Amino acid sequence: MEPVLVYNRRDVFTKSNLNRLRKEGYIPAVAYGDDIKSLPGYVSKKEFEKLYHQKGLAGKIKISIDGKERTALIKEVQTHYTKGNIIHVDFQILSENKPIYVEVPIIFENAEILKSRGLVLQRQMDTVEIEGLPKDIPEHLVIDLMGYEKPTAIKLRDIKLPEGIKITEDLDEVVAVIDVSEITEEPEVEEKKEETSSNA
Repeated sequence: MEPVLVYNRRDVFTKSNLNRLRKEGYIPAVAYGDDIKSLPGYVSKKEFEKLYHQKGLAGKIKISIDGKERTALIKEVQTHYTKGNIIHVDFQILSENKPIYVEVPIIFENAEILKSRGLVLQRQMDTVEIEGLPKDIPEHLVIDLMGYEKPTAIKLRDIKLPEGIKITEDLDEVVAVIDVSEITEEPEVEEKKEETSSNA
């Protein structure tokens, strides 16, 4: 069963209140969507960090607002500029029948096979914006490198998309380049030559 993050309303907006919430183990937040203009609140630091570690930025999670379960995106996470701890979170409440636009990571599978083929992967993009209904949005897009046996450019149009998902960016944009590896065996050859001359 998918965990549900409890979203508590916040009615006091002073700096001292925000500091108190953080000391008590909460993260100040705001939730918004089609039927929620802007709802200040706070969530458990421990529970959110657990979900954030699993889902990442733009990940879909379940949150409970006033006892009603909703699907939301982790839209923005603010961290302290020196300590690095999370100090504020934005949640976008999703409507089931309305398409959304979201950045998702691009994952490369079987990258290790390229080395055995004398090839190397040069990544040009780490994320891409996609469009689709909330229920269809994947956590990431996958490019399987198993079928690549020679130098080539991989473009957005080469990514296999789940049903109902569209890429909103230029499909001719290069995601990665597969090139010939620059690693050579010349040092070993020189060493063998030295051994031969010494034996002579």
